[in-house]
Amino acid sequence: MTAETEFIGVTADSRHDVASGGTGLYEFWTSTGVPVRLHDTVLTSIELRPIDRTLILRFEYEDSAWMPPEAVQTPVIVMEFDDVTILEWLQAADDGEEPPAEAFGQVADFGHFNRNTFQLTTYLSDIQFTAARATVTLQRRE
Repeated sequence: MTAETEFIGVTADSRHDVASGGTGLYEFWTSTGVPVRLHDTVLTSIELRPIDRTLILRFEYEDSAWMPPEAVQTPVIVMEFDDVTILEWLQAADDGEEPPAEAFGQVADFGHFNRNTFQLTTYLSDIQFTAARATVTLQRRE
């Protein structure tokens, strides 16, 4: 049997956790009661550390009109995944045409299924991976 991913920093309230409504990490609440809506953020960085099998994703609320009031002080969402295995990483082909500026970093979906499998879909990429642990923290802008 596949071990279930351990979530740290995510609410245990079944109305707002990663399983509520089938939204995965696309829309959930932190353990401190801050709503996270990745569709209103921009993916600002992806850091893959193959040696220690860690994947770090950073998202940021850039438009204050879409930022939840609870996130004003800490608009940067950092997700660190441990014991990661990349199953598939697809990147949009460079067809010579520049995508619209607002498309860069746009999150289309971030699903969680099969107990420990994740799929992050953005305008330009699709990353599917497994992880033993997911830690979510909120940070101030640097």
